[in-house]
Amino acid sequence: MTSVTSTRGRRATLLRRLRPLARQALFGTLSATYRTCGRAGCHCQAGAKHGPHLYVSFRGPAGTTAGYYVPQALGPRVRTGVAAWQALQAQLRELAELNRRQLWAARPPRPQVRRSQRRADGPTRVRPA
Repeated sequence: MTSVTSTRGRRATLLRRLRPLARQALFGTLSATYRTCGRAGCHCQAGAKHGPHLYVSFRGPAGTTAGYYVPQALGPRVRTGVAAWQALQAQLRELAELNRRQLWAARPPRPQVRRSQRRADGPTRVRPA
């Protein structure tokens, strides 16, 4: 079991790390595709295809998959942003687990009820003869 002091320290560390990640986070997953063009005689028809072409896809508010094309010039920054989003999610999950543990540790204890009190308050049992 972790101590309260170490939990507070871990929580403070996580909260400090969230701010810089949140500034650059981009929601979604990054994928790279390679394609052939329509020009006859182009090298992509028989050999290496054109690409990589980067796309970010994500689940939209209506539950449908949406996405967008990433221009090559923005590729490195988008990769960093998507990685920041994944790191942000991992740290938020850890923070949520710390919050859950703290909540459970702070809950009031259940009242102790003796067996004799349970029988007196509850329905009486009739044993078959």
